Amino acid sequence: MTAAVSRSTDERRRDVAEFVRGRADSLDRGETDVRTDLAQIGESCLLAAGLGKHGIGEMVAVIEDVAAESLTVGFSLWAQRMSLEYIDRAPAPLRDRYRDDLAAGRIVGVTAMAAALKHLAGLGELPLTAERTADGLAVSGPIHWASNVFPDSLIVFPARAADGTRYVAAVRADAPGVRINPAPDLLALGATSSTSLTFERVHVPADHVVTDDLGGFCGSIRPTFLLLQTAFCSGITRAALTESAARLTGLGAQFAGEHEALAARYESLRERLHRFAADPVTAGSADLIRLRLDGSLVAVAATRLESTLRGGAGYASSSATNRRFREAAFLPIQSPSEGQLRWELSQYE
Repeated sequence: MTAAVSRSTDERRRDVAEFVRGRADSLDRGETDVRTDLAQIGESCLLAAGLGKHGIGEMVAVIEDVAAESLTVGFSLWAQRMSLEYIDRAPAPLRDRYRDDLAAGRIVGVTAMAAALKHLAGLGELPLTAERTADGLAVSGPIHWASNVFPDSLIVFPARAADGTRYVAAVRADAPGVRINPAPDLLALGATSSTSLTFERVHVPADHVVTDDLGGFCGSIRPTFLLLQTAFCSGITRAALTESAARLTGLGAQFAGEHEALAARYESLRERLHRFAADPVTAGSADLIRLRLDGSLVAVAATRLESTLRGGAGYASSSATNRRFREAAFLPIQSPSEGQLRWELSQYE
């Protein structure tokens, strides 16, 4: 750890990107999972880059670099960092118990907060219910989708009580009453250990309640949530456009105009991403929603163009082009989905 801190952030980012690059194919084939990558990023002192500071530009750059090599790891890194962000805002006993281990990658974090953001947008009720007990909460219900779900992960989730109180709380995945459902076979991102869960009167000790002010809490984390999601969209877009740029001769010249237009969209995306990341609280809600939507759209378009230019070689499932194409296909349905983002944006028009 001391050796890692003595090296510059740029050096550590390059080393981590190289580490992830060397494992990307194995992750895609399901031969390993992201825990090794998260631990390596934590050991490099990059999981907590900029934590607690005004801006999150350092973390945006880390996720971009990682996602350029593997969206699978970039996505899990986003989930890990968001779990760390939640715990960093928790009362001191809970923060002190888990923050350092999350920051080091010794504990893997599950962000199950998508339902909260959807609920606060007016698009559904919280699926988890909480009943007060003498020493905490008893929580029941489904988590329809979450990532980084390993047997010893820490899950941060929202829940509602009968009196209208809305909580954010944390529990270990191996706690009694937590059922991890079998993970489905996915087109890509299988190494993120993404699946659904069911809670059956899971005991949450009082000191594991992050807050009983769901609205205020989500208001504080939503800019970071959306900006770091946009960072992994930006990272995979950069990789796809870089690969495409080398193939714009011969028949590929027919796509030069499309590549130029996508490159311009990417530069606009990245400029806004880093400007907002420097001062997240000043970014308007509509601007953040539009940025996140643009990130998904440009990533899908860039990976499609790369696949077209790569031809038959890119159709082979073992190629990086094919992997990026499959990984990016998840972005329009990842919460907040393209449909949700379009709907939310329409409320400002």
